[in-house]
Order: sequence, then C-alpha cells, then structure tokens
Amino acid sequence: MNCYPLVWLQKFLVLFCNLSLPYIDFFPQEYLQKFGYLHTPLDSKDVNYPPEKIAEALRVFQKVTNMQISGNLDSATLAMMNRARCGLEDPFIDNSLSYRTRLAIQSAFKLWSEVSPLRFMELQQGRPDIKISFHRKDKSCPVPFDGRGRVLAHADAPESGIVHFDADELWTEGKSQGFSLRIVAAHEIGHALGLAHSQYYSALMGPIYSGYRSDFKLHPDDIQGIQSLYGNKILTSGTPYQPMPAGVRPDPCEASIDAVMLGPSKRTYVFSGQYVWTVSSSSYSSPTVISALWRELPGSLDAAVHSQRTGKSYFLKGEKVWRYTDFKLDSGFPRFLTNIPGNIDSAFYFPKDKRLVFFKGSGYWQWDEIGSTNLNSFPKPISHLFHGVPSSTEAAVAWTDGHLYLFKGRQHWRVNLQRQTVDKDYPQDTASHWMQCDD
Repeated sequence: MNCYPLVWLQKFLVLFCNLSLPYIDFFPQEYLQKFGYLHTPLDSKDVNYPPEKIAEALRVFQKVTNMQISGNLDSATLAMMNRARCGLEDPFIDNSLSYRTRLAIQSAFKLWSEVSPLRFMELQQGRPDIKISFHRKDKSCPVPFDGRGRVLAHADAPESGIVHFDADELWTEGKSQGFSLRIVAAHEIGHALGLAHSQYYSALMGPIYSGYRSDFKLHPDDIQGIQSLYGNKILTSGTPYQPMPAGVRPDPCEASIDAVMLGPSKRTYVFSGQYVWTVSSSSYSSPTVISALWRELPGSLDAAVHSQRTGKSYFLKGEKVWRYTDFKLDSGFPRFLTNIPGNIDSAFYFPKDKRLVFFKGSGYWQWDEIGSTNLNSFPKPISHLFHGVPSSTEAAVAWTDGHLYLFKGRQHWRVNLQRQTVDKDYPQDTASHWMQCDD
C-alpha cells in the first residue's frame, strides 16, 4: 500500500491511503483558491476557512463538474481535481453563487406576491423599499448576530425595510441541512412588510424556524395577515385569490365606522362591523374579518386605541376590554372595565400626555397606563380638552400628521393638538377625504 501525505482543507496534516487514486500533486484548498471557488489571494495558503465555506465551494465544484453534490472531499472529487484542465479561473463561480442566492430571495418575495396585490422588482440602482444584506458577529450592524445557530436573521418594520441575515449560518436551498434561505427570507420580508409573529408554529411568521419542507406553503394565518394589510390578490377573472369569510363585506366608501386606530407598525386600521381594513394617505385595502388578524376579538367594536408608549392595543365593547401585544391576546383578557363606563363612544392615544383618552357623550376620561390615575375625578367635559368638537363621536385617532381626527356619521373633524381646537373648514366628508373615494 502506498500512502501519500495530504494537507486537509482546514490545514490539519493527515495520512490519506487509497490504492484506487492517482498520485495527487496539489493541495485541494490551493486548487479551490486558484480556480476561483475560494475567494482569497493565491498566496494566502494559510487562511483558516470556516467548514461551511469549504463545503459550499466543494458543492459548487461538484455541481459544475456533473458530480454527486455532497460538499465532502471524497475520492471522486479528488480524482476530478487531478484531471487535466484549463489554467484560467472558472468565470461562472461568482454568478452561480449570487444567482442561487438571488433565486432564493426572489422565491421568498413570490410567496407574498402570489396572495396579495404586492409587486416586487429588483433595483440595480436607486433607493429600494427593502434592503437585504448579510453580516456576521461584528460591528457592521447596530444589532450584531451571535454566530452560528440561534438567531438567523432580523428585520425592521416599515418604513425601514432593513433585512439582515447572519453570514455565519449555513444557508441552503432544497435540502434539510443548514437553514433554508428562501423560508427564512420570506419570514423576514414578512416583518419588513409589517407583519408580526404568528401564534401558529407551522405558520411562516411563527417565531421558531421549523425546518425545510419541499412542499412549503403559506399558512392561512400568513395569508390573512398580509391580506389584512394590503388586500386580496385579484385574479384575471376578477375574483379574489382567497374568498373572504361568509358575510356582507363592507364598502369602505359607504360603510359606517365603529373605530379607527393607528396600530402596530403605524398602520391605520378602520373597523366596521365584523371587518377591518387599512388606509394610507392615498388608498385603502380590501376589508377582511377582524378575527383573522386579532383572534378572539369580536366585531362591532365601540372603540380601539393603540398606545405608542407601551405598544399595547386596546379594544372596547360593551363592558369589556381586550388587550393585545401586536396581534396576540394578552393573558387575562378580555376583562371587565373598571372606573371607565361601558359602551364608550371612541378612544385615542394622546401623544402630548402619553395617555389614553376615552370619550362618551360630552365627557372624557384620561388614563395613564404606567403611572397612577385618579379616575374618580372623571368624567370631565370634552370642551375643557378641545374646542369645537362634537359630542358622541363614533371614532377617534391621533394620526401620523400630528392631528387628532374625530368621526361621526359621514363626517370628520380635524383637531390641532397644539392649539387644542378644531381646524377651519371642518367638518369634511370622510369618504372623499379619508378613504380617497371618488365623488
């Protein structure tokens, strides 16, 4: 038996014995460097490559030489490396790797575009809405990663659009080893689009990575969540991608409003009967049932308010209150109201005092979530808080433009919170000015 000393890829000296192999007159690591599979200068032979980098380089080499893809330095791979070849680098290596990454990311975006009106386009220049990058456990990101395992990626909610992946992880596609870039990317893109974590383990937006599945599909909770934010995808036949639950879906241009809330991710939610939809400065989304987004929450609400101070959302109906963190019902809720009367007209978060304000009739109650509040001194006349507002309002919201909006019937009033009075030229028609409906 003839034994030939080889230097292993991680530079450990081993004795490799195999009668079937030809004489090897090169180091495998040097081969991968020289022909572009490991991206370092040719004279940097002492680089200690991470195992996953070496395995990835071997997988690419095996793929382009039509071999069984394993990522292992087996006898067949060594034999292929020893065959005669051109001395130039393989120019397709960078393109092959980046193409596979881009294909996984594109597939992740497609999961969302298939069930919503959203359309995504890759930009070669300009300012994108969603920015994707990889980084390691270093100072390249304000929130550094923790190395291999545990935290795989993170993303910021709109309008930031930042999506980061841990470059130390073994990212794969189409196999159970490592972590599926497509699935993890789709999860983080969901956050960048405004979705919170799902309470369902098998949902894409569940907080725990549940592994690669060849037949991976969005969970109904994922679909309901994205459609509640952006509406349904309309097929060429004119019908929604996924039918809405039974019931008469309201027309946002005609529906009466129960409540308006500037909620999680600073999206504006409008509630009417059993349905909710979002509005922006230019349009509104297709209504969906309230319980598809906030499970266990009933319809026909009296009021809804989201606290920017604590991140909690409060929903009031009759004598009860429901409290949610993002879209998950907090433990111990719903519970009966205390010190605040039932059947509230409307509620909003008052940025000036960082308190929640509740309207009923011509009176109001103001509550501090964190500090102590003597509610025995309430109600107080609404006219002592704001001038020119109507009584018995049906909805209220302190909006992103710094104004308070009050809704009643088909009209709304805009209140200047600095002067604490209704602006001139109000009230105005809600459908045309808030829902952006045609006359």
